Formats: sequence, structure tokens, C-alpha cells
Amino acid sequence: MMHLDRPRRDVRALAALLLMACATTAAIASPRGSLKTVEVLQHFTREAIDEANRQRARSGDAKCNVRIVQLTYQSTGVKGEPEVLSAGLYVPEDCAGPFPLLAQGHGTEARRDRLSTQVGASNTVVSFFAARGYVVVAPDYLGLGKSDFPYHPYLHADSEAAAIVDSIRAAQAAVEQLRIPVTGQVMLVGYSQGGHAAMAAQREIERHYKNEINLVAAAPIAGPYYLSQTFQSSWFGYTGGETNVFASELLAYTLVSYNRIYRTLYKGPTQLFSEPYASRVEQLFSGSLDLSDINERKLLPPGNRLNDLRNPAFTASFMLDERHPLRVALKKNDLLDFTPRAPMLLCGSRRDAIVDFQNAYAAQAAFRTRGADVPVVDIADEIPSSASGAAHHLGYSYLCYAKVRELLFDPIVQAEKTLRAMKRD
Repeated sequence: MMHLDRPRRDVRALAALLLMACATTAAIASPRGSLKTVEVLQHFTREAIDEANRQRARSGDAKCNVRIVQLTYQSTGVKGEPEVLSAGLYVPEDCAGPFPLLAQGHGTEARRDRLSTQVGASNTVVSFFAARGYVVVAPDYLGLGKSDFPYHPYLHADSEAAAIVDSIRAAQAAVEQLRIPVTGQVMLVGYSQGGHAAMAAQREIERHYKNEINLVAAAPIAGPYYLSQTFQSSWFGYTGGETNVFASELLAYTLVSYNRIYRTLYKGPTQLFSEPYASRVEQLFSGSLDLSDINERKLLPPGNRLNDLRNPAFTASFMLDERHPLRVALKKNDLLDFTPRAPMLLCGSRRDAIVDFQNAYAAQAAFRTRGADVPVVDIADEIPSSASGAAHHLGYSYLCYAKVRELLFDPIVQAEKTLRAMKRD
């Protein structure tokens, strides 16, 4: 008996040592936002940026050359566990500083190996902001880019906000290391999912980091800020009066993601999804395909046949039961429960058939009840009348980038420059 019990004692001792090692690792984990690596990747001249954007005169002539830098930094997972994320840093060169720091939230991305540094001179963040005197940091989010987190928690407000907050910290360390002059002003912008992320980051900064991060402006664009209502209004595959061509992909991505985060939506995919989709839906969002791949290969039903994706019981129960686990999860990620302190501007198109523009008006109304006046800019009339509702979301983001720079960011930057000049005099 003593001989048989000895391995059990050894296993218990080994388990205790492993627990001690884990505790020690957690204790010595780098603080959130700590800069891990800095790597200069590529460089765009003013001439190259202007040539690439010659059909988009709204960006204006490039004032600066732009250097693209790859960062990795310490952040956190969905349960607060330490995780290392990546971000792109877009640095103005050969033009006068100091520069504000603009954090950008990118749109929906399902391929986990896609990096924010994989951009050309025509990229809107390069041409509209970095080439116009803004240092831009663009995090890849948890589970994307160089992150080894097992999945991307799609439309999860807390992890989006954490990625942006920690990327700002890392960018501040990087610009000091690279000797880039900055003003100390921090701004936020984001498109589509990035609009949701930018608003989540503003809420997080103003609740917990207002003494650390000098947030002076935020511009969420075309984002689903009121998720719980957005999914109900688009439940049958229509947004803004048109078929939402990515309805199946966006719903499936959200369901798979939220079940991985909360573990409450299903025990097996057939509880929500119909075959043949139930057998493959989780693999579709493993990180090897982007939404366009899934859509073009017809791996999910078209948006106007969204009921083919879901089983009938789920389709009915979501609409009838306010306590349905998906409705609970969506409400956890609504963003209308705070009062913006820094100036905010919302932009998008009323004809958007991917993300309902009513999100902007719902946010505006919610903020107004608390005394915050947030303007909404509708770019629909600047888009050709022949454009589809999908094109209003997918093809004209640069119009909103121009608006937010012209109406919000540039005036704040100019006021700061004027104040600095007055102090020097």
C-alpha cells in the first residue's frame, strides 16, 4: 500500500509546484500597456501617398511622410489573464510636431493572421491622419494579429476597450523611445466594429483612466453601439430596408464568439443552428477565413434566408424571451449607459444596410438625456444614388474620416497649437 500511495503523493507535490509557478508567473507579469517589441516595417513618402489617393481629394495633400512600426504590448484576456497583443503605429515624419495620438479601432476581421501594419499608401488612416500630422496606433484586438489567445471575442466591449487602452499606453512608450514629439492629446476613431470599440474605449477611459489618458475627442463611425436593439431589428436579415448581405456571417460570428466568452448560449451548435451549418459553423470562425471568404464561398445562407441558418426554436425564443441568453449577452455589450465627457461626433449613412444607422441616433438620444450633446453626421447624400446599402457601409468610410477630421479633430489640434504659441509669446 505504501508503494502504491507514493505516486499519488508525487502527483500532489507536482500539482502544488505547478500552482506556485503559475502564481509566480502572474505576480511578475508585465503591467498592462507595457511595450514588448518595436519594429520599423515600411515607409511611405508624401508623393506615394498622394499618388495612391489621387481619386480621393477629400483627404487633402499629404503633409508628412509616414513610417509604419509594428508593436507588441502587454494586455489582458476576457477573464483578466495576461495576454500579449500587437498594434500598428503610423508615424508622421519630416513635418512639424508635436503630434496628437489617435487610437483607431478597425472593422470586423475574422482572419487571425491579418495585421494592422499590412497596409498600403492608400490606407485611409495613412492618408487622412498619419500623413496629416497624427500619430496613429491601431491595435489588432485580442485573438487577432500576433495574439495567441484561442479566439477573437467579437463585439465584446470590455476586451475591445482593453486592447485600445493598452495600445495607447504602449504607443506613448514607443513614441518616447523613438523620440517622436507628441502633444499629450489622445483621440479615438473607429469604423464598424471599430466604432463599437472606440465608444467602448471612451467609456473605459472616462470611467477608470481619465487621470492617466488625456482624452480630448472621440469619433465612433457606423458602429453597433446599441447591440441588443440592432440584432432584434435585423433578426430576419434586413437592415435599413435592404437585405443585409453579411447578416448570416455577422450573426454566426457573434453567436460563436459569445458562447466562447459566456458559455451560456449553447452546449452544442445544433441548439441554435440548423444543419448543414451547425456541423461547421464553429470551424468557420477558427481564424483561417475572413467574412468575405465565407460569404463568397456560400458557406452560410444569404442574408435574405437567415432563417435557414437558425433552428426554428431559437428563431422564435430570441424574439419572445427577454431573458434569452443571447439577449442578455448583447445587453452586456450595449454602450449607451455612460455620459461622454470628451467631445464626441458620430458619423455614418442612413442608407447603411450592414449596420443600422439608428445606432447613432439611439446613442445621441441616450447621451442627450444625461446632458451630453453629441452631433450626428449623415453622409448619405454625398454618396451616389445608385450605390447599394452595402456599399454605403463598405465603400465610403473615407467620407466620415474627412468629416471627423474637419469638424472635430483638426479644430482641437489647431486650438492646442494656438495655445502653445500664446504661451511661447
